[in-house]
Amino acid sequence: MNLIGRMFVILIFAMSILIMGFAVTIYSTHKNWKDKAEVLQKENEQLKSQIDQIIVLRDDLEKKLYEEVIRKANAISTLQSKVEVTENENKTLLAENNRLSAERQENVSAVVLSGKNMEQLRAELEVYRSDFREAQARWAELYSTLVAKTDEAHSLAMDLAAIKSVGIQLAKDYKNAVDVLRKHGLLPMPELYSGSPPHGVHGRITQVRDRGWVEISIGSDSGLLVGHKLDIVRKGNNGRAMLIGKLKIDSVEADRAVAVVMPEFRRGTVQKDDIVEVVNTDELTVK
Repeated sequence: MNLIGRMFVILIFAMSILIMGFAVTIYSTHKNWKDKAEVLQKENEQLKSQIDQIIVLRDDLEKKLYEEVIRKANAISTLQSKVEVTENENKTLLAENNRLSAERQENVSAVVLSGKNMEQLRAELEVYRSDFREAQARWAELYSTLVAKTDEAHSLAMDLAAIKSVGIQLAKDYKNAVDVLRKHGLLPMPELYSGSPPHGVHGRITQVRDRGWVEISIGSDSGLLVGHKLDIVRKGNNGRAMLIGKLKIDSVEADRAVAVVMPEFRRGTVQKDDIVEVVNTDELTVK
């Protein structure tokens, strides 16, 4: 039910009350007109008050109805504007759709043509792929060979550098050794001195064993070799070295050696801390 219908219902309700009051008044006139008049007067006043309220309500409803009509009219105007805009957009979209349809048809034709060209290109691509795989295999083989040769060249270069470094150092050591030998009046010919220990070698007996075996405090680092012979001497009270005997090297390590005392040269009992060296026999005192 809309606003107008509600207003008519309220007016009908008010008129019904008014008519009912008149009927009641007419019915009660034959009994007590004065009382009835007072009652009717009160009812009339009440009805007037109700009518005034209904009029106020009607005016308020009319005002609201007018405002609602204005809002609806504005809404209708807005909707009409939107409808016009929508129609224009639809026309634009329709034209765009026609244009896109034409383009789609052109694209379909182009795709069909591209499909034919694609088949041809695929065949050519397969040939290129086959050639590329063969070239890649050859390249991998050549690259592996190159890597191997490069590693070999690097290894040879490192070996050559090491050999050159060792050769340079050996040349220096040889020159220094020759200079030392010449300084002491010796020739650089090892075969002439293979049975003699190095000049100036000096050590001590660190251990005396059974059967003439002893251990001394010098070894290959001092230039000793198996077969070298050293004198065994001991310092006397007068400071002169006394010859105790000779020993012969049996085995050599870096800082020690094992030797046997030669019986034919024994001049006394060999003891720990006896000196082993090569000495001039003119400086010795035979025990």
